[in-house]
Amino acid sequence: MEAKELRTLGIDELKARCRQWGEELFRARFRAQSAETKDTSVFKKLRKDIARAQTVLNEKLNAGEAVASKPVAAKAQVEAPQDKPATKKATAKKSSAKKSKE
Repeated sequence: MEAKELRTLGIDELKARCRQWGEELFRARFRAQSAETKDTSVFKKLRKDIARAQTVLNEKLNAGEAVASKPVAAKAQVEAPQDKPATKKATAKKSSAKKSKE
């Protein structure tokens, strides 16, 4: 299935397709081990279909979260630089304390 076709589907439908193709891949591997089938190209096709569906699913999920998470991301960036210098100073003190003991 092409990515264009997958983009028309909803999130729940994409999750269902991924599950369905995963089960088909499992069954195909089972059939190959029991020598019921000789066509191993099915593995590659199913893996690619699953990857395409997961890519489109992640695109849809990230597009929905990007709008909601902008204020949270900005707040996290402001807090992060304040935490980092404090840990660097603490490590600097520890290393100088070790040198003085030696």
